[in-house]
Amino acid sequence: MPREADPIIEDLKRWGIAQANRYAFSRSELGQHQLAQARDMAPGTVENATRDLVGRDGSSRRRFMAERSGVANLTIVPTWAVDPSRSSNDADRPHDNPEIAVDVGIPEDLRWVDRALSSMARQSMLRALVVRTEFTVSGSQAMKARLVREEYGGTFSKWQYRRELQRALDFLGGRMAA
Repeated sequence: MPREADPIIEDLKRWGIAQANRYAFSRSELGQHQLAQARDMAPGTVENATRDLVGRDGSSRRRFMAERSGVANLTIVPTWAVDPSRSSNDADRPHDNPEIAVDVGIPEDLRWVDRALSSMARQSMLRALVVRTEFTVSGSQAMKARLVREEYGGTFSKWQYRRELQRALDFLGGRMAA
């Protein structure tokens, strides 16, 4: 006869997966050139982007200067006759920006677990630590009991780990029912 899935255990498993994968790292494309990234983000095609960039060679400025010069039949001022337009040097030494951890948060329907665990931690820090370890760390219960013992200090056996886990699940069952 198949066992019914306990909704508390299912929520805790989903919470543990969300907690373990909570921080997403934004990876910088180190091997990709900046213009390739700009082309990917720009609207339209490569031809449209090239067409937009063609007007940036200073020819419109040189035509304007030719109109204002008063010289007959001068349509554009040659580049050798024009001072370069001033601009600030915004160049920086080449560097890779560090990866940034972005908190994606916990799904809204699992926030009750965070609230219940913080309430449990005020009453018994050990039980809250056991629940966090049980559902966010993969491994045997003996290994998880060792992790809790190292963080909590003192002695802590696998039997005590299981007992505290069962008491914590009873507490969470009461919180979910309320």
